[in-house]
Amino acid sequence: MKLAEASAICRVLSDPHRLVILERLMEREQCGSELLKNFTFSQPTLSHHMKIMVEGGLVTERREGKRTYYGANRRTWDEFMLVLDGLSSETYWGNEEGEA
Repeated sequence: MKLAEASAICRVLSDPHRLVILERLMEREQCGSELLKNFTFSQPTLSHHMKIMVEGGLVTERREGKRTYYGANRRTWDEFMLVLDGLSSETYWGNEEGEA
């Protein structure tokens, strides 16, 4: 994953509701109505958040009849975390004296 892709994921995660949604989906796949029970916002608002998360690659979706089930895309998450882990290296931050 490139830094530009990681930056895009940061934008997806910039909304605290999306962080909670991702946390729930890391536990298990859920349909929209299950997820909605955790929030006070409306179904259209949830759909908006889910669209952003699916387009950002953090969440997968599958349809089963009238329901849409969402799950965490762990591969994307793992790649994102590897990029963040790499940001702590001297490659990005320089040496201990603060030199880049």
